[in-house]
Amino acid sequence: MTLAQFQRALTDLTASPALCRAGRRDPDLLAQLYVLTPLEQARLGEIVASDGMEANCMIYRANRLAPIALNCPELCTALGDNLNRLVSAYWYAEPTTNVHFLVEAERFCSFLVEREDVPPAARDALSREHAKVRDRLAATGARAGEDAFAAARAMPPA
Repeated sequence: MTLAQFQRALTDLTASPALCRAGRRDPDLLAQLYVLTPLEQARLGEIVASDGMEANCMIYRANRLAPIALNCPELCTALGDNLNRLVSAYWYAEPTTNVHFLVEAERFCSFLVEREDVPPAARDALSREHAKVRDRLAATGARAGEDAFAAARAMPPA
């Protein structure tokens, strides 16, 4: 089933600027990694070479970074120049994202807790913000059964 392989290759390329660069350097690489028809291989080669692919990768990375930056701003600041390296390592280790911002932030914090290369100055921020994220996630889970619109439906029409 080559369509599924084509789609997988496209998502992998979107998530990995390094794979895009490698695909540009070696046009046969994608055919080695995925089962593709000649047409699919040619299309992926054109996609990888296009100027828009760099922007596509940036948008993907921005969407993955947003939950971390919004829920752990002190941690991001404390990581400083290490943020790019550590977030890239996280994305490599966890290629599948979670669209729930708190879940994604908790996963990143848990990933960092296990690493020895987090700067000592960032460990305090990690501890504080990881606790906040876990608390907010627990509160969200506790409210999961609530009907947020029940009161509005119970009101008579104006």
